[in-house]
This record gives sequence, C-alpha cells and structure tokens, in this order.
Amino acid sequence: MTRPRDIDQIIARLRLTVPGVEVAQLQVAHPGADDDGLWFFRVPGRAGEVQIESAKGSCPFLIECDFSTAREHGDTVDEVVATIRAFYG
Repeated sequence: MTRPRDIDQIIARLRLTVPGVEVAQLQVAHPGADDDGLWFFRVPGRAGEVQIESAKGSCPFLIECDFSTAREHGDTVDEVVATIRAFYG
C-alpha cells in the first residue's frame, strides 16, 4: 500500500480543521516539465493566502503568506499544518 503524499495529508488535515479552506495547485503551461509544486490556501472571509512550496509535494515545505513577511519551513506534515493555522490566527 502506498502512503499518501505529504501534500495530500496536509490538505486533508486542513479541510478537517479549518472550515471552508480552499486549496489550489499552481497550474503550469507544461505539466511534467514545469515545476507545479506550489499550493495556495485561502480561508473564505479572510484576506490573503498562504503558499507552500515543494517540488515533489513532500516535506520539507517553504511556507509564506501575503499578510506577513515571515518565511517558515515545515519539516513534517504536523509542522506545515500548524504553521498554516498559525498564519490565519
């Protein structure tokens, strides 16, 4: 049995704990050739978005947002989820 990718686990956990969270992956012109390892998280009614980046969808992730100059790193699924939740307060 294959284990879900880290990004899939992150999305699933956030959907369980952050009501209405919206997730979108960067859409590239040449899938497979261009790096599409960027995901955007938005919470309805909240300004800004959080972006996480990893070429393969696996930890570690670079975590940034529109409403802070902080650049965080998440080395585990738990760290990424906690950081995204903390950015939204």
